[in-house]
Amino acid sequence: GDEALFLLQGSEAQMQAALARTPELIEPGLTVLNRELLVGVGGIDLYARDSQGRFVVVELKRGKAGHEAVHQLARYVQAVREQVPGPVRGVLAAPDITVPALKVAQASGLEYVKVEALPQVPEEALQPTLF
Repeated sequence: GDEALFLLQGSEAQMQAALARTPELIEPGLTVLNRELLVGVGGIDLYARDSQGRFVVVELKRGKAGHEAVHQLARYVQAVREQVPGPVRGVLAAPDITVPALKVAQASGLEYVKVEALPQVPEEALQPTLF
């Protein structure tokens, strides 16, 4: 197998902005409700609902995801499950994932989605221009 490190171009914030605007790259019918939603264990990258109305916690990684990303997602999903009624799904979106991390994710009921290319998202102006 190819063990080369693959990183999406741009920052994680740019990845988050692109996927928030085009969540169908993660899953058709996904609607983003919030970005960087703070829960007791940290900030959820994307908080969404799927086409069946279930809450979805999305953890984004620019590079190859490993055990720490899976554990981080599991903590976020558990925190949300304690606050909302009904099922909560966890999705790890990254260009690649290690085989051991994928096995742990699947055993924990978490999902992995391969995200390789993102649409260009214009930088948001921090301050309006004068003209």
